[in-house]
Amino acid sequence: MKAFFGTFVNKVDAKGRLSVPAPFRAVIQGRGLTSVAIHPSLFESCLEGAGFDRFENLESQITDTFVPAPSNDAAELIMAELRELPLDGEGRVVLPDEFIAKAHLKDQAAFVGQGRKFQIWEPSALEALKKAKLQRVLAATKGDA
Repeated sequence: MKAFFGTFVNKVDAKGRLSVPAPFRAVIQGRGLTSVAIHPSLFESCLEGAGFDRFENLESQITDTFVPAPSNDAAELIMAELRELPLDGEGRVVLPDEFIAKAHLKDQAAFVGQGRKFQIWEPSALEALKKAKLQRVLAATKGDA
C-alpha cells in the first residue's frame, strides 16, 4: 500500500477550496477512492485525513454497547467530526469553515504526510512544531551519547 509522505504547501482560496497534493491524490485514487476523509486533530491545532477506508476500520473497533465505554471515546470523537470531502475535477476539496478555524488556516495550508494518514497545518505553526520536534530529537540523541 502506498503511503502519504512529504510536505506540500498549497493555497486556500476564499471559498475554502484547497488542492490536495498530486502524490496524496495518487494514494487515494490508488485505493479506488474519489474523496478524502478529514477531521480536526484531537491533540494538535491541525486537521488529520486519509482515505475513508482508514476510518471504516476505526468504526469496526467501537464496541456496540448501551453503556458508555471509555475505550470508545477517541474513536467516537473522531467519527463525530469526520467529513468525507469529494475531490473535484481539479483535485481540490472544500474545507468546512469550522475546520479552517480549528487549524487557523488563512491563505495557505501545509499537507504533511505521515504514512497511513496526513495532517493539514497552517504553515508557520508547522514550522514551529518542526523546530520543537528537532530540539527533542537532538536532546534525546545527546542523552544517548
